[in-house]
Amino acid sequence: MRKRVQMFLISHIFGPLIATPIPICLAIVDPQPWPHVHILAASIYGFWLFLPLLKLFPRHYTALSMLSICNLSFAILWGSFNYGGTSSPFLVWFILTPLLAFLYLGSTRPNRLFVLAQIFGGMTIFYACYRLSSFPMHVPVADMVVPGVLSVLGATTYTFVMAAYYANVVDSQSELMREIERHRDTTKMLIDAKDDAERANGAKSEFLAKMSHELRTPLNAVLGYSELLLEEAELDGRGQQISDLQKISAAGKHLLAMVNDILDISKIEAGKMVLHVETIDVDELVSDVEATARPLAAKNANSFSVAEGPRVGLIQADATKLRQALYNLVSNAAKFTQNGQITLSARRLPDVDGGWIEIAVADTGIGISQEQQRKLFSSFTQADARIAATYGGTGLGLALSQNLCRLMGGSISVESEPGYGSRFTIRLPTPISRPVEAGAAASAEPQRADAPAPVLPLQPELLATAAPGIQRQRLLFVDDDRNFLELAERLFRREGYEPIITDAPQSALQVARTVKPAAIFLDIMMPGFDGWDILAAVRADPALSHTPVFMISILADRPRALQAGADGVVAKPLDASKVKAAIAAIKSSRMGHSASRKAG
Repeated sequence: MRKRVQMFLISHIFGPLIATPIPICLAIVDPQPWPHVHILAASIYGFWLFLPLLKLFPRHYTALSMLSICNLSFAILWGSFNYGGTSSPFLVWFILTPLLAFLYLGSTRPNRLFVLAQIFGGMTIFYACYRLSSFPMHVPVADMVVPGVLSVLGATTYTFVMAAYYANVVDSQSELMREIERHRDTTKMLIDAKDDAERANGAKSEFLAKMSHELRTPLNAVLGYSELLLEEAELDGRGQQISDLQKISAAGKHLLAMVNDILDISKIEAGKMVLHVETIDVDELVSDVEATARPLAAKNANSFSVAEGPRVGLIQADATKLRQALYNLVSNAAKFTQNGQITLSARRLPDVDGGWIEIAVADTGIGISQEQQRKLFSSFTQADARIAATYGGTGLGLALSQNLCRLMGGSISVESEPGYGSRFTIRLPTPISRPVEAGAAASAEPQRADAPAPVLPLQPELLATAAPGIQRQRLLFVDDDRNFLELAERLFRREGYEPIITDAPQSALQVARTVKPAAIFLDIMMPGFDGWDILAAVRADPALSHTPVFMISILADRPRALQAGADGVVAKPLDASKVKAAIAAIKSSRMGHSASRKAG
């Protein structure tokens, strides 16, 4: 439309100028020019009136264009009728009327009908006037040579100007079409690149999942056996071995934490990280973190404190992910601060957009420059090479923490100055989603593979380091990893149980029917007949349907396990704290099943 309006303006500005010689010449050669020459001149210069009219009535462009075409037809037919009739040199201008009409209005059906109507209507009136009064002879034919030449020259010039402008429009449209084609090709290339990237990302996620499984499997043995050896060394008072075993255990835990961080980042990038929203008491969460962080801060002779303030209260969030992000911040503060102060604080901001909370970790450590802060939350990136060489680390903790907070609708910000410490602030909205029922929240709570299971109070009768005459409770372990089975056997035997182990999942159901265990522990990932298949078979067997079943998994798949009928999940690698928690869970599950049988 803009191009059409531009063409309308150009033709109406230059058209009267190009046609000006015609009325001037006719006024010279016609002995009595009034009124026919004056009417022709008024019609020609009347095109300039359309410019202010278009300015005043821009919404009526179509009507003004039609009126302009009618005025052009009138000027051409009026000049032809008075000067030469059907032999008039002015009739050549009539060819321009359909051209200009389509340039102004486009070639829609109504516009085509209008053009045909004004052409045939104009010629009909022209012929009717001839029949009524014949053509007047104001100027002899011999004197019409100069006006005729000027008319043809003006029509040709006018056509040249309009055709050149129209060609420019067509060229720009052609260039636009070529640009569109280039964009289409680029879009196709981007789509192909996106598909390739998604396939590569899927392959990367699959690779990381498999590698995490392959790495965690030997770590099970490293951490489990180092803990057993460490306890034996402490009992025997072998000081040198205690130090060595503590280093082995610490290195294994560090490697396990790094594997978990990489896997979590991969899940976030693939959009597979799921939030398990529940009601959290922020003050209790801060107290839990304080208990964990205080000995961590003391390693570098730091003092740790929690800032006093009003109670923050409850929020809706993912407790595990928030605790993980907060622990990463405290761990960083303890690592980069020596003989300093680490302060943990929490507060509820004034109600804005539903309310927000802030949990801050401040330290008096080495600080971070502005340039270093810009890349602080990038994966596998640390402040600089010197800091990485001095303090170690993989550069994953802050990136993972930032991504976890963003999943919950918040973020982590940093305020720091080199030499004066840092302050990292987690800011979260209080209602991430609608509240979850307490039971549903408990069942949906995820458990990281490296996170210790919640330790429940142990009943004395469960710790069956019992009198020799008391029969040990049998526990059935099904796993394709012989090293894990041997470790589990030693750990649970020390707690007074009689572990029955098998690495043949196909025979697990028959073994369970024979030994009638107090609980069954099933590895999830086994070739062929996996833990889910065994769990379904156990729950379908009337003799075993009330037997507590716990899934053993490197990957924390607690919601699926509970939904499938398991009583809990024991995350690998296995250690003493998880053994004790599992024993307490066995007791709790057994009591629950007994109550259900009585109720039945």
